[in-house]
Amino acid sequence: MAVLKSELTWSFSRNRLFGDCRRAYFYHYYASWGGWDKFAPELARKAYMLRSIQSIDAWIGDIVHEIIKWVLESRARAELITYEQATLKAKGLLLKTWEQSRAKLWQDNPKHNLNLFEHYYNRDSSREVLGAKLEKVLTSLKNFYSCGLLESLQSLSKEDFLSVDELDTFDFQGVKVFAVPDFALRSNGYSLYDWKTGKPGENDLMQLSCYVLYAMAKWNASADAIKIIPVYLADTSVSLVPKAPKPLDEVRDYIQKGIQDMRACLSNEAENKADIVNFPRTEEAWRCRNCKFQEICV
Repeated sequence: MAVLKSELTWSFSRNRLFGDCRRAYFYHYYASWGGWDKFAPELARKAYMLRSIQSIDAWIGDIVHEIIKWVLESRARAELITYEQATLKAKGLLLKTWEQSRAKLWQDNPKHNLNLFEHYYNRDSSREVLGAKLEKVLTSLKNFYSCGLLESLQSLSKEDFLSVDELDTFDFQGVKVFAVPDFALRSNGYSLYDWKTGKPGENDLMQLSCYVLYAMAKWNASADAIKIIPVYLADTSVSLVPKAPKPLDEVRDYIQKGIQDMRACLSNEAENKADIVNFPRTEEAWRCRNCKFQEICV
């Protein structure tokens, strides 16, 4: 078995956490390293467990993504999943994982059992909250089924489905950059879809613009042939209209700056070693209340 090696990589989510709170970033990517081993130091094991915690909203988004992935992968095989089948599976998944978290099954296996922030830190997690989140899942799936995308795929072949929510990487100046377009389709060019179950955010366009660089590297596509399409599934009116990406020089500068700033905090760049003193806590105290690492943050 190959030995896992810690290395500096870049992703949009990693860069966002680095900007939000460098101490949380340290716990997530460095203190937790090796924490999957039962013989690891206590801090590593604790940080590894805490990094797997999810908020209710993130959990709901994951369920919607998982169901849509199942629907699209089935469609690629010419199998049709009905809305009723999709919602039935979503309800089952929601209840199953809710009970995983409530029963603390993550204590034995944090990687494969849900650990909700609201359960772990004793926040509001009543059945009424669960019911409201289920409604959000059902609304998102209803909007997905009614937006017209599935009908537009009927004439396409399996080969046109380039990627369905698959983690991948591309090289950027010698650094591994992660990219996970929710759906990549080849039809009159390349279309990159991103499902959103929350409200539009100011950084959404930058995230999808990073995927343009991925598509160029992955499929040797020209920038002009790539469309990026954020789909806000919780909106009352769902649009599949492509958005113009940010200028690619701006996107490259954004990634390059993120990598440089992360490197500057390392105590040993060659071995990707970090010291907590180089990663101060955020001064925005409101972030701490919702931070998964608050139990160990010092």
